[in-house]
Amino acid sequence: MKINCTQPHVLSHINVELTFQDLEKKFKISSDNPDILETAKRTFNQAKGIWQPKAVCQWFEFENTGKDNVGCIIQNSGDHLSFDFGYSFQFLKHARYILISVYTAGQEFEKESKHLSSKGDLLEAYFFDLIGLTVLDHVGQTIKRIAEKQASSLGWGVSPFLSPGSVHGWDLEDQFQLCSVLPLEKIDVKFQNNSVLSPLKTVACIIGLGPEYSAAHVGATCQVCSQNDSCRMNPNQTAGTNHSYPKTNNSR
Repeated sequence: MKINCTQPHVLSHINVELTFQDLEKKFKISSDNPDILETAKRTFNQAKGIWQPKAVCQWFEFENTGKDNVGCIIQNSGDHLSFDFGYSFQFLKHARYILISVYTAGQEFEKESKHLSSKGDLLEAYFFDLIGLTVLDHVGQTIKRIAEKQASSLGWGVSPFLSPGSVHGWDLEDQFQLCSVLPLEKIDVKFQNNSVLSPLKTVACIIGLGPEYSAAHVGATCQVCSQNDSCRMNPNQTAGTNHSYPKTNNSR
């Protein structure tokens, strides 16, 4: 079996229906402080018309090279890109294909976030950060469904969701080479000099597909992620965390 469509697919009109209750529930925003709650609501209403999520994704054949933790991405041109995936390779060694995707909350969201920080509105900037993470989480679900649907049509399963720098041994520096196979300009995403994607609220990921996977739904690798102790998007972390907010003199 093979995947016939291996051209880049751009998603430029992703509908993210997000309510303040979604944000409040996910990050346990306390109602004990009315001023903070009011700031959170005001910031959310300000952000609602600003996030403009976009994504680009593409299927590639994947080859287990037989070398420790090394896998090979095969491009349509026939070129091979080899990566040392470190510990991540345990989740990819059964992959026949991988879905590579980059998605973002958008340039306008980034501009407003920087504007708030430059004005010293640290609490608003903090909530903007949380909102951006939540928007990315929703877009990530869209990418996962694409992989799950394709796997289901083939009678295959899926790997967990993987990103460069998230699991021990797969360096963030590999993000540049990984993302070079996608037309990032079509979603207004660029690289900074330190291999970080711009806008900052942007994620690069891969998901493996193959007949030896048993999972029908894309899971997470939280138990082995290098950011497990601090990640705001880990459900096990956010569910029981009381976030400390930036100090602010804002009395509006």
